[in-house]
Amino acid sequence: MNRPTVNNTIARWTRIGVLFGARASRCSPDPDRLLLDTARLAPSSARLFSLAITWLSEYDRFIARHRLKRLVLDQLEDSVRPVLGLLLDLAIKNGASPELSRVAKACGQYATPRPLFDIHASSPARRKLARHTACKEAKLRGLWAPDVEIKLDALRPASWIVARNPGYQERAIRRGDLRCTILETLQRDVPDHDLDSESALVKLCAAERPAVSASLDDLEREGYPLRQPNNEDRRSHRIRLHVA
Repeated sequence: MNRPTVNNTIARWTRIGVLFGARASRCSPDPDRLLLDTARLAPSSARLFSLAITWLSEYDRFIARHRLKRLVLDQLEDSVRPVLGLLLDLAIKNGASPELSRVAKACGQYATPRPLFDIHASSPARRKLARHTACKEAKLRGLWAPDVEIKLDALRPASWIVARNPGYQERAIRRGDLRCTILETLQRDVPDHDLDSESALVKLCAAERPAVSASLDDLEREGYPLRQPNNEDRRSHRIRLHVA
């Protein structure tokens, strides 16, 4: 995808059910990466930030939590992580799964407090206002930002989202758990959907090996035979997702 902008990020949120009044993107977005881009752009758009929190508070089951944590650690800039941490904190506060706190803990905080939004950083008076109106969750991240107003009437129903983004159904069924991360990682992040070992998969899942092994067992019972014989080492298995 092209470099994220506020407009193309809003288009992606529109595609997955946020009523921005904008044209939707043509393709279903990767919702985990969409959260990263939203954190990057949040300072320039308070509306984008608050409606992303609203969506996540209602539809966190569409997020592959372990994968999101790995993307935060591997791909999100240190300077942006506290912004995503605050987004997650406020979503959890407003109804998202507490399981997302595992991701939020990886996001850290700023050593020197600062306004979240560019408009508040534009003058001493606005900086002072931001500091005095900051919510406690923001202050813990080293940010000055007010609490958000959750606007559930700005969201389309889950049935609408899944109908237009069929790949999200599998995410919802597994409620964003480790099975979801394994499938999404192999689908989106691995060349040819093929890894040379289970150990390689563990490194990509931000989870402990016993949990990954148990999830692979569960996926096999669901009809996903991801473990394949390794011709180079018969004591181990390749991990391969067959994509139609």
